[in-house]
Amino acid sequence: MKIGFVVNPVAGAGGKIGLKGSDDVEEVAKRGGIPLSPFIAERFCQGLDNGMEILTCSSIMGGKYVSGKIVYEAGRKTTSMDTMKACRNFVKEGAEIIVFVGGDGTARDIHKVIGKKIPILGIPAGVKMYSSIFAINAERGRELLNAFMGGKAEVVEREIMDVDEEAFRNDSLRIRLYGMAKSPVMKHYIQNGKKLFSGEENAKEGIAEFMSLICRKGTFIMGPGSTIKAIADKMGIEKTYLGVDVIRDGRIVVKDGGEEEILNAIDGGKTRIVVSPIGGGNFIFGRGNQQISARVIKKAGVNNIIVVSTIQKMMEAPFLYVDTGDVELNKKMAGWINVITGFGTAVRKKIIY
Repeated sequence: MKIGFVVNPVAGAGGKIGLKGSDDVEEVAKRGGIPLSPFIAERFCQGLDNGMEILTCSSIMGGKYVSGKIVYEAGRKTTSMDTMKACRNFVKEGAEIIVFVGGDGTARDIHKVIGKKIPILGIPAGVKMYSSIFAINAERGRELLNAFMGGKAEVVEREIMDVDEEAFRNDSLRIRLYGMAKSPVMKHYIQNGKKLFSGEENAKEGIAEFMSLICRKGTFIMGPGSTIKAIADKMGIEKTYLGVDVIRDGRIVVKDGGEEEILNAIDGGKTRIVVSPIGGGNFIFGRGNQQISARVIKKAGVNNIIVVSTIQKMMEAPFLYVDTGDVELNKKMAGWINVITGFGTAVRKKIIY
């Protein structure tokens, strides 16, 4: 079985610095953004079966991380066109699956070329990952690929989704379905796409009433999403919808901050982190809130994490997931946690990684 393997070398660079994507290369560079994809690619390739026949690209688009046949020569600066050309070459060379390291933008580029010809598997490294072809993390992705090669993974059609990045930068979430792709699937190895639930607004009101009392005093890192924004609204605070903010004693001290700004704001004193599961994948860390990095979580302490969510979403979520990029931290967070679902109500959910 031949496998096409491609890496988007700039994927994830905007996450920790508080950008809503990595497309604005100049802004990413100005703010010191570091791509996640090289680290994720290394994690994924560690322990790959030596018997695999891998087709890949030169240098930072694949050859740097894995031994295989180079079927596309990448330049020093790469664009989406390089990804698409590489995938055309994979198909010509007889690839039976394409594995990529990147985010939703990379998934869209590959889908434009591949459609439903052969399966696609995403290894998550982007700022936003709403498509349902992404593995839970690099390690699960490697295991899923092995299962696919052994005929143990079902291949089904999954959604290719992405947000309007311009609207995203302006604190507005518009998600669009771009098409369907084939992808290998195993339960708890691949994420689901974003879902919408009816009746959530009343549930958010109860959460907001309860949490607004808790968050009046002290320092809180407030993650993105409509549920957490409802808490801030109840407190009379103008929180960003899609950014990460820090509030102290009922007022904002960091608005739409990046990792370093958040770390500086919580230097000293107890800090709690308030997050809500992101999208249909039910990730509390590692999807859309990379600003709350492993460093931030360690500084605040894993015992100071508060998870809030509507009961509707929790009824559809057998587990919660974490993907901080720090395997030891993921292990430390794994286990049972109370999720606040209303005024004085909570459910127990298990975190896995």
